[in-house]
This record gives sequence, structure tokens and C-alpha cells, in this order.
Amino acid sequence: RSAALARMAEAGGAAPALDRPCRAMVALLIALFANAVAMASPFPFAPFLVLHYGLTDDRAEIGYYGGFILSAFMLGRAMSSYHLGLLSDKHGRVLVIEIGLLSCIIFQLLFGLAPTFGAALAARLLMGLFNGIIGVAKAMLPELVTAAQQPRAMSAISGMWGLGNVAGPALGGLLYGVPLFAGVDAPALLPTSLGAGLALAAR
Repeated sequence: RSAALARMAEAGGAAPALDRPCRAMVALLIALFANAVAMASPFPFAPFLVLHYGLTDDRAEIGYYGGFILSAFMLGRAMSSYHLGLLSDKHGRVLVIEIGLLSCIIFQLLFGLAPTFGAALAARLLMGLFNGIIGVAKAMLPELVTAAQQPRAMSAISGMWGLGNVAGPALGGLLYGVPLFAGVDAPALLPTSLGAGLALAAR
């Protein structure tokens, strides 16, 4: 898939519009799906992580702390989106997508293994900080398809992002607390490992 995307690395990351969907478009959609799963999988289990870390026993405060876990990713994205956009213009879209997928692999695993609330926040923040996939995907679209195909391609991008936002919480809710390794006290490791595997496959 990276080879398909790498065709765009020529001429500063631009490629001529194609007359039909290509493997690069498919690779981009898979990357978007993996990214959405990485972002959304903690939604159902963030409150349980708060309890796991022993931050509070007050039910009213669980959502407060859980909100930090969920928003850390988007905070990281907000801090870096502009700079990653400049990087993609200068060095090509493929580089930024590869960095984003690597962040989904590395920091998802670190998030799943995080021993403290602070470490979990740092992992989510860093995953967002190095992740510019969704913005670059929209900029990449005109370089992959003809003008006539762009409305359908944009629908595919939105649809795949939405599908990942459905699959991510479903996997997170189903797999949280299922032990991956005996003796490892990391209840979020299985869903985050699966998400990291999806990002690895997207590369």
C-alpha cells in the first residue's frame, strides 16, 4: 500500500489525476479507517481506565477525568495540523501519512501499556501530535482522481472515517479488560494492540 501511495512522492507529492480508482485511493481509505479506529477506540472504556488508575471513587468525577483521555488526541492534532500541512506541501503527502500511521502504531501500544493516568494522556497527546492523516487525505484527493470523480471519492473518505468511528468504539468496548498476556495489568492492551495492527496493515 505504501508503494501505491509512494507514486505521489514524485513532483513534491503530486500525481496526475487518474481516470479510474487506483490502489493509492484504496490505501488512503484503509489508512483513514485505521486512524479513526485509533482515535475512537477508547470512547467506551475511558471511564473504566479512570477507575483502573485509581484517580477517584466519585462517580461524578469519572467523566471529568475520562474527558482528558478522549480529548488529548484532538488537542495534539490541533497543535500540529498546520505544521503537518506545511510538511506535506514541502515533502509530500506520503511522508505525513506514514508518520501518522507510525504514531497510531507506537502510541496506541504505549497507551495500552500506560501504567499511570499521566502516561496514558501523554501517549494520546503524542499520537494526535504526529497525526495529520485526515487533513492530508482531503488535500490528496484531487491528486488521485479526476474532477468528475471527486464528489464520490470525498464521500468514500467521509464514509470510511465514519466506519472507523463506529468500529473503534465497538472493538474498544468488546475487548477492554480481556487479558492479552497473563500477569500484565493492562486492561486496554488488547483493543489498542488490535488498533495498532490495523495501522501496521495500512502501511
